[in-house]
Amino acid sequence: MVNENYDAIVVGGGPGGSACAALLAKQGMKILLLEKNDRPGGKALTMTKEGFGYELWPVAGGPRQNTKFEAVLNELGMELEILPPIPPGGGGGGTPRPTEPSFTPEETEEINRFNNDVATMTPQEIDTLDDVTWHDFISRYKIPQSMYTSLASLANLIFAVPVDLLAASEAIKVRQDFARGGAGCYFKGGYGKLFETFTEAVKRYGGEVRLRTRVERIDVEDGQVRGVVTEHGTFQAPIVVSNAGIQPTVLKLVGTEHFDKSYVNYVKDLVPSLAAMGIRYFLSKPVLQRALLTYSTDENYWNVGLTLKAKAGELPDELWVFITVPSLYDPSLAPEGKQCALAISLCPPDAAMKDAQMYWDRLDKTVAKVWPEIAQYTEKKEYHSPADVSAVSRDHVLPGQGGECIGLAQIVGQCGRHKPSARAPLRGLFYVGCDAGGYGCGTHQAVDSAVNVSRMVLQYHQTH
Repeated sequence: MVNENYDAIVVGGGPGGSACAALLAKQGMKILLLEKNDRPGGKALTMTKEGFGYELWPVAGGPRQNTKFEAVLNELGMELEILPPIPPGGGGGGTPRPTEPSFTPEETEEINRFNNDVATMTPQEIDTLDDVTWHDFISRYKIPQSMYTSLASLANLIFAVPVDLLAASEAIKVRQDFARGGAGCYFKGGYGKLFETFTEAVKRYGGEVRLRTRVERIDVEDGQVRGVVTEHGTFQAPIVVSNAGIQPTVLKLVGTEHFDKSYVNYVKDLVPSLAAMGIRYFLSKPVLQRALLTYSTDENYWNVGLTLKAKAGELPDELWVFITVPSLYDPSLAPEGKQCALAISLCPPDAAMKDAQMYWDRLDKTVAKVWPEIAQYTEKKEYHSPADVSAVSRDHVLPGQGGECIGLAQIVGQCGRHKPSARAPLRGLFYVGCDAGGYGCGTHQAVDSAVNVSRMVLQYHQTH
């Protein structure tokens, strides 16, 4: 089967791909969106099973107000309710501690100076910090260890990278966004409902959507993309926008023979975010009261040292933990009187990792200690590893890669002016999603990318 009538083909219906395809269709381009899963959303798709609705693992996005999510929905003329956590004010994370830390007057003054400097920094000043790590920036201030641990844990949660590799520019932009618009958001029906809504917009504006359609190859001839080959046939277009990840796109879907060797080496050298190991706890009683929960100590937040130890098979006795409870945003996502808690800890990205059970056991032990009510009321558990994350999102194409939480790591050398270009060095090939063209927290970064990349693609289409 061959169809030559598309202006552009979008590969992948994750947050970036679904939003980009919808925006391009709204501008009058004839769009084909291809997604390998049976529903859009990628890492953020929402499942329904036995009365529960839940993401496959915790999904973060923010800020809560004045987001790119809202901007795209408004541009498309689509509606979807953005939900606060319930009970009101119960959605904040937080590290369980025996007592609240107390600070000396000098420490309080330094904390206030740090917060004020971050809050008032101009975009021009932030741009100078692309090559400064968040650790190094924080270390300019004499803040107490408990404050540092909190900042490091938050960096792990939002960016899924070691605190001493995270680009300070990225951390400060997002911190300012959260200060202005709140620290998180969720959607009626689950996170995946947002990307299902974007996909519906593609069809509303004359585009075509094909689910359960895996792209096997992006066709290239004389340095120009010609379309894609799938298990269900070949589709042609002079523009292809890939939401499959820059590394899988270059190394697998297109093939290294179509790129300059220096560009291939550059792509291979890009570093993914950390991955996650997790457990879904299905509870017989709604025992948790907060929609987001974190647990960190001075010994278990993720930095380069802990990452290297984890790669060598050494884990702290208690793991850093992040939990979301979907029904504390939308009560319809759990049967009455029940609850689902999605718990993860970070791990090195490797879809072929062999020590998954060690992580699951340590995570389960930590959760049981910190939140004993979870263990008491668990009816069923489901486990996932980086291999499961990779299976529903970007393919595993390099050793030590696959199953990353976000995509490319938001670290020094890969953020701001160092971010990979969303336009590939092949005519008509673009990337969209967390690997190019945006900034922010996870899903919000991907949708920010979609806004930017859709403009680039439309301009290319109009000029060519």
